[in-house]
Amino acid sequence: MIGRLARSAAWAWGPPAPDSPSRPRQLALLALAAGLSGFTLLRNISPHDEGLVLQAGARIASGQWPYRDFWTNYAPGQPLLIAGLDRVFGVSLLSWRILRVALDATVSLLAYRLARRQASEPLALAAWLAVAGAMAFPTGPGPNPAALALALGAVLAARSAPLAAGALAGLAVLFRIEVGVAAAVGLLLVAPPGRRAAALGASMGVAVLVLAPFAAVAPDSMADDTIGFLGLQHLQRLPFPLDFDGPLRTSKLIEFYIPLVLVTSAGLWLAAIAGQAASRRARRVAADEDAVGGTALRSESLALAPLALVGVLYLLARTDEFHLVPLAATLPILLAAACANERRLAIRVALLAALALIAAHGLERRAGQALHPPALADVPGPAGDGVQTTRPDARALAGLLRAVRSQTAPREPIFVANPRHDLVRVGDPLLYVILDHPNPTRYDVMQPGLTTTAPVQREIVRALERSRTHVVVRWLDPTASRPEPNGAGRSSGVHILDRYLASNFAQYRRFGPYALLRRRPAPTGATRG
Repeated sequence: MIGRLARSAAWAWGPPAPDSPSRPRQLALLALAAGLSGFTLLRNISPHDEGLVLQAGARIASGQWPYRDFWTNYAPGQPLLIAGLDRVFGVSLLSWRILRVALDATVSLLAYRLARRQASEPLALAAWLAVAGAMAFPTGPGPNPAALALALGAVLAARSAPLAAGALAGLAVLFRIEVGVAAAVGLLLVAPPGRRAAALGASMGVAVLVLAPFAAVAPDSMADDTIGFLGLQHLQRLPFPLDFDGPLRTSKLIEFYIPLVLVTSAGLWLAAIAGQAASRRARRVAADEDAVGGTALRSESLALAPLALVGVLYLLARTDEFHLVPLAATLPILLAAACANERRLAIRVALLAALALIAAHGLERRAGQALHPPALADVPGPAGDGVQTTRPDARALAGLLRAVRSQTAPREPIFVANPRHDLVRVGDPLLYVILDHPNPTRYDVMQPGLTTTAPVQREIVRALERSRTHVVVRWLDPTASRPEPNGAGRSSGVHILDRYLASNFAQYRRFGPYALLRRRPAPTGATRG
């Protein structure tokens, strides 16, 4: 009896099994993760985040260059990926979602493979479950899934194929620069000592190769949009959530405190591995041993630490649900590995509890979406492809689409404006995609500290005049300018664009939160500069 219990404990908590995970098991985990991510494939749209990436992809597909022809703080990888999908399938709200499901499932499987190298099968499955839940919610077209898939793939391949691992890390830089750099640092801890220089060279070479065209076309603008954006980030930073005042339900408590859970769990992992290292040193000294056992295994565990650090910094930049993903998709692997190597029962239980909370957060949100599907209707227009939004929004968009078509020629520029531009939170660049009309300005984003400034507002006005844009859609949803408890919640005092729109455009029709404005006729004999 005691022997069976010992063997059971070793299977649950002990080191990894020597055999490789079977292909059927991996395919099953891939399919389950895809199902978890994909059952809401057609649900809801995101006017700001989805709009920014899809509109950037549409611009690239039409021949424009990021940074030179339009402002974006993203690395070019994700817009390039969307542009490729546009070229093959046409502009669509569906194609990126299918790719996102595949990437979510891939990240989850890579997490399982990495965890299983360092932990028992149950712990590896727990890490897979936590990562699958983290990747499945929230859904968005941003660069995190592609960057994480490449980064985890680089760490996984570092021992057996260091050159390929370096190439994957370099390619991750195209999607998120800091994630690619973290992957390159991590793989150096895993790659064979004689191959580390080659792996680093491969990562640097691929990174330079993929970024060079964009830097060559617009070096100053690229630096200003990406690195310079860090100077605006503080305007959107949110207070760290500590003071809960919602309903006392377990799901709401986990949802509110998950940023604290993630950051605290990262600290717990760091303390655990520091304690484990100290314990190993003490045992070696006591045994008068010179050999260091398990170096490769411990190095592989530490290889994900740079990615976790990037995740912590990314979350602290803005503690919302979208900024949870990089840390929530990396930390479960580290927790599982630390738990497998931990001898202190209290620390082991704490590590397992942290892993369980991360998994519970992702799964609880998906369970709520499965049990309470919203009432939705198809997004109108060719780009909709069966993707749905709320029924009132679908009706409003259908009316707006008909009105815009009656007032413009195909592909004629229109401008999507906010309720006000001295105080902005988010915009609705997805309207450019749904309505299939280009933006005559460089600015799809409504970014505090950017479109709230006088130079940018003057530039937008000049672009509207130069293009003779005569239709403006004003997005009047309250979220567009709802103040946040940060720098973006205060007016910049700049009203250049709002005064220009008020003087030159008049409301023609209103469809729910969308107001259609037409340019006022110029007075006889008047000229415009």
